[in-house]
Amino acid sequence: MKKQVIAVFAAFILSINSVFASILGTEVTGWSHKIANGTDIYKNEFMSEQSGVGMQTEYYAKYTPNTDVLPTVIGGNTVWGLRNIKKAEDYMKNNGLVPLIGINASFFSFQTGIPMGVSVAEGRIITKDTEQYQAVGFNSDGTAFIAPLKIETTLKTEDAQIEISHINKYNQDTTPIVNLYTEDFDENNHNEIPSLSIILGDIDGNLGIGETLNAVVEDKFNYTGAVLIPKGKLILTLNENSDETLYEQFNSLEVGDLVEISSYVDDKRWNDVDSAMGSVGDRLIENGNINSGFAKGAAPRTAVGITAGGEIIFYVLDGRQKGYSYGAQIATIAKRLKELGCVDAINLDGGGSTAISGIYPGASESEIINLPSEGQLRNCSNYLFLKNVSTPTNILGGIYLYPFEQHYLSGYSEQLTPKAVDSSFYPVSVPKGATFSVSGESSYDENTNTLTANGTGLITVTASFGDVSTQNYYHSYETPTDIIVKDSKGDVIKSLDMSKGETVTLNYEAWYKGIKLKASQDSFKLSLNNDFGEISGNTLKITSNGGGGVLSVSAGERIYQIPVNVKSVYSFSDILNNWARDKIQYAYEQGIVSGYETESGLSFLPLKNITREEFAVIMCRMLGVNVEYITECKKEFADIYEISDWSRPYVYALVNKDIIAGRQGLEGKIFFSPRVTLTRAEAITILSRVLNLNELSENKFADDSDIPEWAKEAVYSMCASGFINGYPDNTILPNANVTRAEAAAMICNIISKSF
Repeated sequence: MKKQVIAVFAAFILSINSVFASILGTEVTGWSHKIANGTDIYKNEFMSEQSGVGMQTEYYAKYTPNTDVLPTVIGGNTVWGLRNIKKAEDYMKNNGLVPLIGINASFFSFQTGIPMGVSVAEGRIITKDTEQYQAVGFNSDGTAFIAPLKIETTLKTEDAQIEISHINKYNQDTTPIVNLYTEDFDENNHNEIPSLSIILGDIDGNLGIGETLNAVVEDKFNYTGAVLIPKGKLILTLNENSDETLYEQFNSLEVGDLVEISSYVDDKRWNDVDSAMGSVGDRLIENGNINSGFAKGAAPRTAVGITAGGEIIFYVLDGRQKGYSYGAQIATIAKRLKELGCVDAINLDGGGSTAISGIYPGASESEIINLPSEGQLRNCSNYLFLKNVSTPTNILGGIYLYPFEQHYLSGYSEQLTPKAVDSSFYPVSVPKGATFSVSGESSYDENTNTLTANGTGLITVTASFGDVSTQNYYHSYETPTDIIVKDSKGDVIKSLDMSKGETVTLNYEAWYKGIKLKASQDSFKLSLNNDFGEISGNTLKITSNGGGGVLSVSAGERIYQIPVNVKSVYSFSDILNNWARDKIQYAYEQGIVSGYETESGLSFLPLKNITREEFAVIMCRMLGVNVEYITECKKEFADIYEISDWSRPYVYALVNKDIIAGRQGLEGKIFFSPRVTLTRAEAITILSRVLNLNELSENKFADDSDIPEWAKEAVYSMCASGFINGYPDNTILPNANVTRAEAAAMICNIISKSF
């Protein structure tokens, strides 16, 4: 037996580089989806070359007339009132109909919901007035035509002939004409002005085009206000302020009179229609020619067209949504429908009314396919629907994967949901044992139904069971055309101004020629052109104080660069221009050094010479020594009581650890000299004791003779270990004073190299 292969999505763009030029622009992407016999739904996205237009997104259903699927005009339970397209679907389901695809139809009154024009459903005139409209008519076999439609309806008795101008229209005092109301209108006729009403009963026949209905006058009365429409009855209403001749003629009808109501159209094709809808919108195309004189202005649009082969196109173009769909002028829609092969077409209600709803194969509920411009569905009057009139077969017809026709950045994985339909497109269970295979570099996990995109190109996932094989299409892109980076608030990041310690969380989007790709955040790579920050996942943390550079976000070969300016922020007011400012700032942030409160704010006094007791304090802080309980010193200094209270426990701690010693004074006394300036030889010696270095350098400094004997081993061990290098003239200047800036730098060098 030959295997049955169903192509679920016949994508227009089957390769990444293919393009299609349209009146709407260059096609970016598109797909088609078979949803029933002879019925396919399409979505196409275009990039317009017109300035300020950008993206255009259209949806349409293409229907080839057949007996399994039929078009119809759907309103609701009543002509009066408004309902959105989902409510219209509910009405269909409640009346045993199966909706497939629907679009909004007539222009209408926002106050009453009554359509502006003519409507026919199930061979019955639902609304009409005295005007002629361009209308679309649907025959019982699904075929359609577009032609002018003006219905003449006449009431006859033995003695009178009266024109019935309106059927199910709102009775206004400015329209002194005969109105006919049926049960389709509402429970009552919503009349508000003095009128003469006639009740017709014993109805025999149908109120259809080219048909005659017989009835009997059952009641007649004058009344100001709404009149109930009894079940199985008709009401004729005429304003009391109408033309005197017409009023007398109407009033001549008496209870018991037999009346005959006939509706007539010159074009006999209308006699056979099952449903029809006349629009106050324009005839876009007539006999293959585009009409002219259309109103200007771009907007969302809805239209219906018929091709030379008899296919019917139910068309929607979204609009008023930047970056998604701009909308179009009526003339543009006419050209687009001709581009789609239409030889006849009419414009329907657009703007905020534009909507298209459909049900995808295997789904239990329909969904709104487009994006209405007002952000929600508008309540409208009536809709054009395609309904499934076939019966379920329970014979497997296809297996479909959802979500369908997705666009992925290479590396993205998505769990798909298989759904199945029978040969009449009614949902059935996915058969056990169905298999799934994928083309190209991508992969499909049948245990979890997960598709992982890899490389660049079209992905075909084939679902098979027995003789049924269904192809589902997806797209993978290794390199996007655009990368957009946003912050946690959703704002696009074009550049960054940050300070040390600040972080920013980055969120990435990958786009391919106007299509937003589904992408994993870890599919993007981040890099910095110099050492101004740290990257962890998708978070950038600034680690430098000042400077900056470029943050690069890449996917494939596409790179998005973000200039980063790092502001210099220092805790001390007087170190901005000091050579050791970053080391001073670092030592301050680590809690090692502190400053002085001055008129200029917190100051460090970097050029001030540091004292021995100050150095003892910062050394203890660097080593993390807890001095809270230190109250005794193991050495007796002659000046021990001259040590400041704020430094005393720190000095004691370092003395007790043999890290710092005293100075030899007169008469053999040992002094600590807390407020004496620290020399370089002393600082180097203290630091070498902390590091416990043994290796000695063989190189000698030019001023070696100036180095105290007690400091030489420390100086040359620190030199051998790379902690000090001396000055360019090969001196060490051991007896020079150490400034506070130099002390902070020494501490930072020790930390960076040894801790």
